[in-house]
Amino acid sequence: MKQVGIFVRFICSGILMLGTQALEQPNLSATSPPPQPPTTGTPKGNSTPGTTRPAIACKQTSKPLTALNANDGNDFTASPYPSFWFYIPYSQDDIRHAEFILLDAQERTTIYQITVKLATKTGLIKISLLSGSKNLLQPNQNYRWYLMLNCQGSNSDEPDAVVDGWIQYKVINSNLLHHQVHKLYKYIFYTKNHLWYDALNDLAQLHFKYPGDAEIQGAWINLLKQLDKEWVAPEQFVDAVSVSIHE
Repeated sequence: MKQVGIFVRFICSGILMLGTQALEQPNLSATSPPPQPPTTGTPKGNSTPGTTRPAIACKQTSKPLTALNANDGNDFTASPYPSFWFYIPYSQDDIRHAEFILLDAQERTTIYQITVKLATKTGLIKISLLSGSKNLLQPNQNYRWYLMLNCQGSNSDEPDAVVDGWIQYKVINSNLLHHQVHKLYKYIFYTKNHLWYDALNDLAQLHFKYPGDAEIQGAWINLLKQLDKEWVAPEQFVDAVSVSIHE
């Protein structure tokens, strides 16, 4: 891991700008703990179901529905079309309806809404805002997102299990990210600069793309430890399909 930090320090030759503030050079190792992000002025999100009733309406599971995010889902992204990762302890046969929704900060306007068809087995899924959508994120604006599940055993129209969080899009000059050869460079850059939605997305994709890379797998396990979600480490990626879009 020390080699990662040395390598990144060597190839990083400039300073990127996040809004009007200078970004820090990514000179930490992949094992550093998550720093506290700048405040977005939003309350905490819920990475696992809170006041909903999955224990009553849904099938009993050994692991909970979980959003993979840092800082209680109150964080930044450098992408106008970010991705969100979730552990789903249910298969498509267990869920009557699954929906992801993105709202403005006041939760009055729906920015993006999709119905999700889950996989035939449990595991990690990725939900991405479609590139080219007319309702992309606007810079320096807070947005509230929800993933809501209705289980087969429920007779209510209210969701049985909900996870939620906040996201804010920051525009950056990412020229240094385009020509880097080390696989963990982007991940380290994102973590150093509080872009945790991107850090999680980048490392999750590397984790599944390079299962035999000990450095990447070690970074994945360490990140999950720091987020108190180490139990997610052995879970497999399962494909979920967005079956309808409402804009």
